[in-house]
Amino acid sequence: MTTIAKFAIFFIVLFFVEAFNIKKPKDEVGSRFPQNKPFFMMKKSMLVGMSETTEQVCETVIMHNLQPVFGHLINGSQVEILQRSDFKFTKTYVECSRDDRPTCHGVKENMYISECVTVFEKARTMVRLVDSFGPFAMGTIKTPILCECRLRRQYREFERSDADEDE
Repeated sequence: MTTIAKFAIFFIVLFFVEAFNIKKPKDEVGSRFPQNKPFFMMKKSMLVGMSETTEQVCETVIMHNLQPVFGHLINGSQVEILQRSDFKFTKTYVECSRDDRPTCHGVKENMYISECVTVFEKARTMVRLVDSFGPFAMGTIKTPILCECRLRRQYREFERSDADEDE
């Protein structure tokens, strides 16, 4: 048997050993908590101490213990997230219920321009580009953490009265 053939067999054996390696890492995400399926909950954004009848400013969706299969890198590229028995990415996602940035409820439209916006944070996990067959590598993805109401003050031209012109 030639050296090249021995070398090829060695790498094939290494490949199969790595492919079927099912040891659990010590630092597995969520190992201290039971694996619950994600559930969805609508939450009202309201001031602390206000009555329960206070209306929401921005409608929010909370997804607990979500294990997403796809995500976006910081630069916007869509990626596949590694989810298998020995490695899981689990996170609570909080985002606005609508993507079209609706106006915030209860804001005076003649004074402010408002919009409900999902805010993201960075999270590191194992990813690879969608539709690629390469290995997974550590990457930074965007994860939604809250829905906020952004305000911009509207400045308007004021009409001058005739009394102002005389002075």
